[in-house]
Amino acid sequence: MISRLPIIGVMGSHEQEWTEFSEPLGRLIAEQGYHLLTGAGAGVMTAVAGAYTAVKKRAGVSIGIVPTVDYEGHYSPGDEYPNPYIEIPILTPLDKKMQSDSMPYSRNYVNIMTSNAVVILPGEHGTKNEAALSIMFKKPMIMFGPEAAFTSFPEHAERAQAIEQVAAFLERIAVKIGTSEN
Repeated sequence: MISRLPIIGVMGSHEQEWTEFSEPLGRLIAEQGYHLLTGAGAGVMTAVAGAYTAVKKRAGVSIGIVPTVDYEGHYSPGDEYPNPYIEIPILTPLDKKMQSDSMPYSRNYVNIMTSNAVVILPGEHGTKNEAALSIMFKKPMIMFGPEAAFTSFPEHAERAQAIEQVAAFLERIAVKIGTSEN
């Protein structure tokens, strides 16, 4: 029988790794026995997946949602996707990000809809869009990082500056996300 593990989506900057947050988060998700889902790229996505896969005795796998088209809609798998820590790459015919939040043709929708719970690290437009989608799809979400990095993010979202707060968030929702069909 297959054991269905919760999928924890981690969203954040493509440019910066935010290692002081992403590395302990990757280890925590692995040690808690969850799957990890990212956008399969650089920055936070590489750092969190690297820390996750460094935990050798874990139940879950590192899943990456890989964009395969550029902003003009041309096929472009790119050398940066998936990062080397993605164990299950999911190739999509979707753009890296869309400039219009109202257009559902980006992998942000897949990232959020596939996740049972979402941890948002600091990031820019795409990350803000994923936070908004988490709210729209009623996904349990927490923002993890320095408060100043989230000034333009939804104000009512739960926030954490310490890994212990994220651990408590995951523990609180573990029963719900472990049986959720979301």
